[in-house]
Amino acid sequence: MTRKIAWLSLLIWGFHSGAAGQGLEVGGGIARGCTGDSSGFCSDETGPMWSVHAGFWIAEHLEMAVRFAALPLDDFRYSTPRDDRFNRADDEHARGLGRIDITARERSRHIGGGELLYYFAGARRIGFVLGAGLGTLNNRQVVTCAPAGCERVLRALGSQAGRTSGRTANMTWITGVSGPATTRLRISCGVRLHNFAGENNSTTEGFLTAGVRF
Repeated sequence: MTRKIAWLSLLIWGFHSGAAGQGLEVGGGIARGCTGDSSGFCSDETGPMWSVHAGFWIAEHLEMAVRFAALPLDDFRYSTPRDDRFNRADDEHARGLGRIDITARERSRHIGGGELLYYFAGARRIGFVLGAGLGTLNNRQVVTCAPAGCERVLRALGSQAGRTSGRTANMTWITGVSGPATTRLRISCGVRLHNFAGENNSTTEGFLTAGVRF
């Protein structure tokens, strides 16, 4: 009988501990991000990022979250001199152009998906946090060109003018420190590596996040 009571007490404590750790968290953050290059780490394209997230604490140490982050990027301009590909344009005037000048405006990188985070010190103390996530990475931009007729050459080059986007799969690794600032407010900081070593599709993010727990 004593053994049964002990097992029952342990079971009740386990359920109580799990329930105490559960709860909804909603928040946002700021970060410094950079896109990757052929080195697989950071290029010279850096800028401020912002993010929003909503998470559910499965247990005292474990949170499952959905997160969306955006990295605005500077305009990018370049020229393409004439080569044999210009002859593929479906317009005689366009085929005779000596070069085209291309501008990519309103550029941004958007990263969204789900994350699983493990807090070593639990929800009520300051400690290390590790996590991983899966989702998508989407590059957006508006492409314009000059001179007149360049749009036909762009199509011959395999591109197009106007608003474009390119989506790829994204995997995230998270490491940092997290802890309660008040009873309901949690502050976290650290690094997120998106598609690490994925060259142009990689993003490195140093983040600071605040979340309110309900």
